Amino acid sequence: MLEALMKKDVLATLCCPLAQDPVPGIQASALQSLSKLAGCDPLLSQAVVSCGVLDSVVLSMSHESSPVQAGANMVLAAVAGSSVDFARRVLEAGAMPGILTQLRVGTPAVKEAAVKNLNSLIGSHGDHARLIADEALLNTLVAMLSAADSPHSLCKAVVHTLATTARYSSEMAAAVIKANALPPVSLLVRGGSTPPDLRAAALNCLAHIASHNEELASQVSSTGLVGPTVGHLADRMVPKVRRAAAALLLQLGRKTPPLAAEVCSGGCPAALAKYLAMEKDGGEGCSTGVTLGGTLASYSPVTAKAVVDAGVGTEVVAALRRGGAGGAEGALGATGKSGGGTKLLSMKSTAGRSGGGAGAGVSNMPVAAAAAWALEQMSQHGDETTMPLIAQGALTAVLDGYVASVDGGAGAPDSPDGAIFGRCKAALKSLIRNCATTAPLEPLVMDSTPTAILKHVLRRCEPLLAKDPKARQQFVTSGGLMRLQELEGRLCVKGRAYLEAINKLFPADVVNYYRQGGGK
Repeated sequence: MLEALMKKDVLATLCCPLAQDPVPGIQASALQSLSKLAGCDPLLSQAVVSCGVLDSVVLSMSHESSPVQAGANMVLAAVAGSSVDFARRVLEAGAMPGILTQLRVGTPAVKEAAVKNLNSLIGSHGDHARLIADEALLNTLVAMLSAADSPHSLCKAVVHTLATTARYSSEMAAAVIKANALPPVSLLVRGGSTPPDLRAAALNCLAHIASHNEELASQVSSTGLVGPTVGHLADRMVPKVRRAAAALLLQLGRKTPPLAAEVCSGGCPAALAKYLAMEKDGGEGCSTGVTLGGTLASYSPVTAKAVVDAGVGTEVVAALRRGGAGGAEGALGATGKSGGGTKLLSMKSTAGRSGGGAGAGVSNMPVAAAAAWALEQMSQHGDETTMPLIAQGALTAVLDGYVASVDGGAGAPDSPDGAIFGRCKAALKSLIRNCATTAPLEPLVMDSTPTAILKHVLRRCEPLLAKDPKARQQFVTSGGLMRLQELEGRLCVKGRAYLEAINKLFPADVVNYYRQGGGK
């Protein structure tokens, strides 16, 4: 269809002339059609720019007819959203004076169209945002948001524009706060009558503001939003709202230990377990949730225990087993396929150490890799968190993920398989290192366990067996000592040293018996 429209040059021969028609109704309809076409394909936006109608569309912004004004904004927003160059052409054509006039005196529908036009222009490039979003404009937008008679669709357009502005840099986010945007945006999060789509937009706007640094995150938190946001995390009816809540809590929790503690004490772990139980289809919502769990757990044994005790570990293990959206994550066995989902401010966090929190993040980490990372953060603080995780199946789930991704990931660390492989390997080492008994490790003392993992299993088994006679007895009766002798040829130098150290814990005649094939 698009090819046919371009081939017949519909824009130049029909829509563009009609967009300048003297009859307001015809002109408004033509502008609406033109905006829809321009939004379909950049080539059609180029036709709007090249057919000479752009200047006329800008002039239509000052037309006496409100539908014409709104239609002109729709065209300019579509063109500006197609490319940075087209957005620059819109600005050069003189669109801003008309937009500012409409924001002051336009009808609600015209104001909404003007704000959406602003959002496209600001979102096109950081330079455009810094040029357009000055103090006066931001104050105007916040005043519109605070006005009691502003319809919710206009408020939503304003909140989106504030979020688009804030996402560029800490300076732009600080400018949004300076315009006193936090009180009305926070009110939208708290309000019992706020429409769900507007609440989700407000939460995501605050997440963009908080994402840049500790000071901005603290200012967002100081509005008292942690409690209400935690409440929205378990929203069963509106996925957009709970996913936006998860994004905001992640941005707050990943900045400092006090903010993470505030999020935890606000009931986040229990709500997060419910959230993850609802995000079984993978995608960004699930990835954000498991990363939030790992982030909170990364700071201290106290926050890690709160996360594990709330049952978050169980849901993270399930997320690891399910894998995620396509690609390498399908290698984990019985995984589900899933699409992307609502575009949120979500994180792929690098491994943090105790007290340090999660590292910087980006948004494309596979769910399985994020889940393995989260299990590493939960288990790194000792056996008090590790043993419940192992009881919930973490050790076997991570090992399965490691084995499934080793072929594609070992030599390609930047690939999806490589992300899963690397995170599963780190999680395995943490779980094994902090395991308090030999019982979960004994089944891994076998030929099918990858050699690289066997070394860590034996390293941990040796001191546990050395201090516990009952564990040594169980190691023999379970067949662990017999299977150990079969592994000698597969182990590296360090692995063989651990094997010999374990053998020395048992009578020499028993060890020799199994070395000679006894017990089979």
